[in-house]
Amino acid sequence: MPVFVFEPVIRARLELFYEKKVTSFGALVNAVEVLDEDSGIRLDGVRNGKKCLVFVTRFGTSYTMMTYSLAGKTGEPGKRLGVLEFDGVDAVAAELRSTAPGRIRAFVY
Repeated sequence: MPVFVFEPVIRARLELFYEKKVTSFGALVNAVEVLDEDSGIRLDGVRNGKKCLVFVTRFGTSYTMMTYSLAGKTGEPGKRLGVLEFDGVDAVAAELRSTAPGRIRAFVY
């Protein structure tokens, strides 16, 4: 159930945070195809032989993929390793194929 916050002038509706787990490459590509502009995808990836975090977002018809190192053992994003932009889903899927490990662990938020 939504929570309402009351302030003198503002009444804001706070929703629960939504996250859906994706475990197959086909489902990951499908999630990219239907990605809204106010949502994104976070997945565990591999870059230069090291584990990393990958974030995919969309704006209009272009997609952005940001890759971050892992900060320590906490799994938090560390240093940004790279930013790539793509014009379509096929280009994103090709890059994800090389970045995503054999076992997909991704979340759509």
